[in-house]
Amino acid sequence: MTLPAGLGGLLTEFWTRSTIGLCLTDERGIILSVNAAFAEASGYTMEELAGLHIMRLSAAEAAVRGSVAHTAFIAGDDAATAENTYLHKSGRPLFAHVSDTRLRSLDGKTYRLTTLLDLTRQAGGVPQLRQHQQAENFTALAADISNDFNNLLSIILGYTAFLQDGTLDTNRLNTAVGGIDHAVRRAANLIRQTLHLSRREELCFQRVAVGEFVKEFFRMAGETITPGIEVSLDLAEDLPPVSLDPQQFHHVLANLGQKARELTGDGGRILFTTRLVEGAEVRTKFSDAREPSYVSLGLCVEPTAKAFVEGERPGSWDAAVRFVERRRDLSVLVVHSIMASHRGHLEIDSFSGPRLVFRLYLPALADVVSAAEPPVAVVESVAAKERTVLLVDDEDTLLQALSFLLTRNGFTVIKARDGVEAVDEFIRNAHRISLVVIDLGLPRMSGWEAFLKIKDHSPQVNALIMSGHLEANLKTEILRAGAKGYLQKPFAMSEALAEVNRFFKTVT
Repeated sequence: MTLPAGLGGLLTEFWTRSTIGLCLTDERGIILSVNAAFAEASGYTMEELAGLHIMRLSAAEAAVRGSVAHTAFIAGDDAATAENTYLHKSGRPLFAHVSDTRLRSLDGKTYRLTTLLDLTRQAGGVPQLRQHQQAENFTALAADISNDFNNLLSIILGYTAFLQDGTLDTNRLNTAVGGIDHAVRRAANLIRQTLHLSRREELCFQRVAVGEFVKEFFRMAGETITPGIEVSLDLAEDLPPVSLDPQQFHHVLANLGQKARELTGDGGRILFTTRLVEGAEVRTKFSDAREPSYVSLGLCVEPTAKAFVEGERPGSWDAAVRFVERRRDLSVLVVHSIMASHRGHLEIDSFSGPRLVFRLYLPALADVVSAAEPPVAVVESVAAKERTVLLVDDEDTLLQALSFLLTRNGFTVIKARDGVEAVDEFIRNAHRISLVVIDLGLPRMSGWEAFLKIKDHSPQVNALIMSGHLEANLKTEILRAGAKGYLQKPFAMSEALAEVNRFFKTVT
């Protein structure tokens, strides 16, 4: 393979002799050349890799971030690509050490040289790097999640059987549809809880008064989250605000409320209290607490009299103690993760009498200006020259459902099932297409790579990106890269239609 002019003489001998994988990409991220070691490690031939975008070697959700990182690296940010990861052609992650170097040719062009050291052989016989305890916890947690998913799938299959019964009346039909919808939403929430543990959701912090947040939460959602439980609020006045992501903290209260419901059963009671706590007091419980003061939100869960059990620990609530000692509950692990992302802490106390107490500690704010919201792409009005949509997804059932939805609402739909087909269809029909709706995870060519190629052809293209991934800052980076919208899977058909309609407002 030929290296670019101005670099060939310098690198040719090293390129051919090196046992370290080498990959040279241009400013756009297009692979110009790889050596045999790089091709072997990645599972491709050298000819297959030539001309591809470097992000072809990344997972769909990582391709967006990797593309942004490549641009920043070329511009001079040495650390931009430090967290990039690559996949083998088979789809497995590469166990390799990867680093990047900027090269400037004699004609002034800038290139990125990626060096890849395959560690697979060197790792033969080396013990697992992760501790055995972590592996056990992960296995147990995966088993719990699998069990929950199997329960939800059973619910869906059960209601599906009802739908196949032609004798059902309208009420029972609606019950079956509602049951399926509820199960799907629970499954989506389970995925979000799991991904919370790796802090992969985008955070949008706001300056919030905890007391008002709790009041509003239970006004909107309390009856559905804690039915059959008496909820009381004893919230201190004039507490300083805190910085939190409202959506994630809503998730915290929902998780703890549902856990309280499981532990108490009907007739139990939850008392919410707030107070200001000095940092020194919090540090006696959490050595990494560094803030001068914290706002504490307490959830005191009190069971009914029949839940009390006399045993080795008089005055403690036996079920609560077992729960605390389990330490593997998914909903509580999620709360721990969210609190860590807020520089806060969760304390679980089962020794304060016959009750279980969750205490949340959030750093108190002084006169601090809230962090600016990330820039959001402005959607320009699209003249209704033609209501034509290029719809791209490899899930045929979803593709057909969205196509039916859009067609029924007056749109013309052109369908594609992978990235290569999407680019071909766009180039053939660019004069007609007003909007591209494309999924990130596509075969043959990722949705992100297809979007970049479409954007190269028509820089002003209107694109709506769909994804089932929850990679941190994914939405922000997609919008910054030029997409005009983002749909997080799973979504209701009404949500998809509303998002598409935004692009077809007639210019007045």
